[in-house]
Amino acid sequence: MACLAEMPHLVERLILTKEYNEEGIYRVKICKNGEWMEVMVDDYFPCFPNGGPMFSRGHGNELWVLLLEKAYAKVHGSYKSLVGGLPHQAMMDLTGCPTTSFSFKDEKVQKMIKNGKLWAMMKVFDKEGYVMGAGTPGEDMFTESGGKADSVGGLVPGHAYSVIAAKEFKGVKLLSIRNPWGNFEWDGAWSDNSPLWTEEFIKELNPVFDEHDGTFWMTFEDFSSLFDSLDVCRVSSWNELRIRGRFIRYNDI
Repeated sequence: MACLAEMPHLVERLILTKEYNEEGIYRVKICKNGEWMEVMVDDYFPCFPNGGPMFSRGHGNELWVLLLEKAYAKVHGSYKSLVGGLPHQAMMDLTGCPTTSFSFKDEKVQKMIKNGKLWAMMKVFDKEGYVMGAGTPGEDMFTESGGKADSVGGLVPGHAYSVIAAKEFKGVKLLSIRNPWGNFEWDGAWSDNSPLWTEEFIKELNPVFDEHDGTFWMTFEDFSSLFDSLDVCRVSSWNELRIRGRFIRYNDI
């Protein structure tokens, strides 16, 4: 959802009930197994005894985050069913568009990283306005337990991030990345407080140096060594034609 929020129109088209209503009934659209479906939910959300939603939270009085999560949980049977999973699968469900996942552990992807092909593709993805997400290796011990995460350079292990931009300037390959939590930012080279930022780079890339917005810059080299996956959703003005069908296997006689 954080990745989709970079392009508000992708979120708006999922929420069919556009305005708040006193009945508390909302219609949401999700593309599951290649087929768009409408899901109806109410505005009762699981909360802690002392108040506040148990799962996702919106910013201020926003409802769309909680509504979309509830609809997605309803499709899958429960909130518990949403724990874990791969970002590119959710991207496909929430956009209906083709997705690709690159695992940095894959030998072919490693070759693409070394020969520059993956970086070239990321620049094209950025230019085309595709939705990109990235994941860090390890296990997320922070989200549910509330404990302090052992981070590498400020990165949370087992966590999904949004990739905002891929830019190259004066031979430096830089990525703008956002942690949807709004904190826990990268603190290495090209981070908010990095001395590498010159007036020329600032003028070209227009970074926002805010330690509490979750957004940071890092080199492609650091990205490819500290993250372990890249998910790309090819959002576009597709002309959709969806036909229901079945794959039938015939046993050899």
